[in-house]
Amino acid sequence: MSLRINNNVEALNAHRHLLNNEKMLTKSLERLSSAQKINRGADGPAALVISEGMRSQIASLHQAADNNESAISLVQTAEGALNEVSTLLRDMRQRAVAAANIGLNDENMVNASQQEIENALDTIDRISTNTQFGSKNLLDGNGKVAAGVPTVEAEAAAEASEKNSKIFAFQIGAEEGQMVSIDLPSVATTELAKGVSNQSGFASLADVDVTTGQGAQDAMEVIDTAIEEIAVARGEMGAFQKNTLESNLTSLRIHTENLTAAESSIRDADIAVELAAFTRNQIMTQSATAQLAQANALPKNVMSLLASQ
Repeated sequence: MSLRINNNVEALNAHRHLLNNEKMLTKSLERLSSAQKINRGADGPAALVISEGMRSQIASLHQAADNNESAISLVQTAEGALNEVSTLLRDMRQRAVAAANIGLNDENMVNASQQEIENALDTIDRISTNTQFGSKNLLDGNGKVAAGVPTVEAEAAAEASEKNSKIFAFQIGAEEGQMVSIDLPSVATTELAKGVSNQSGFASLADVDVTTGQGAQDAMEVIDTAIEEIAVARGEMGAFQKNTLESNLTSLRIHTENLTAAESSIRDADIAVELAAFTRNQIMTQSATAQLAQANALPKNVMSLLASQ
């Protein structure tokens, strides 16, 4: 080993190793504190690009799942309102059957049944007008795509206009065009049981009158038709909720879980591995520091050599 005063090569070498060890120790600390092995582009450029793309997709999938849950809530709100309409229609039919018992009924009994029916009709109309999800009316059926949602197919919109219903469209996926729609009917009494052939001339449920024997008979037929229409609408809503929304929500959650696992394998740190690396780097830094101190002491040997002359 040579002894030099102007350039302590051994100290320079030890210092270089010390700096490298401190850099690795700092990186280990960063990974342990962030629990991520990629914290900046320099840690892995290709992996960072892939990871960021996955994170964007995961965030979109989470929002799509939220959209599905909101759509389910909307359908449940509408279906709950239709359930109440069904209850009212059953009560109306019971009153019509009672009114048809002309052998025992007097005028007061028939008028009382008619009054109950009119009260039920008013309630059904209120349900049609007031059933809302947020600020959107659900069952008023204005023959168009619901306000605030993207335009759906023209054919579906034309069909909704003909039926005096309303189309609600939902973005249920994370990609463009992944939308579904449901057609919610109007439950206004003027729209239920339209066109039922009867001798009393009832054009719709709104015209039902049981104050006459024939009217009571025809009312039963009209109310039966309205009950069937509501039942069909509830069935369509249930199928849409179960087979479209809930099924898609399950698929989204599985996709999100798999994508999150893939992103984690790319970006997240293995704590056991990083802790082992941290311990190694810590020892190497301490060793390099000690060796630098030894190297810095070497020039003193020159003084000892000169003093012995």
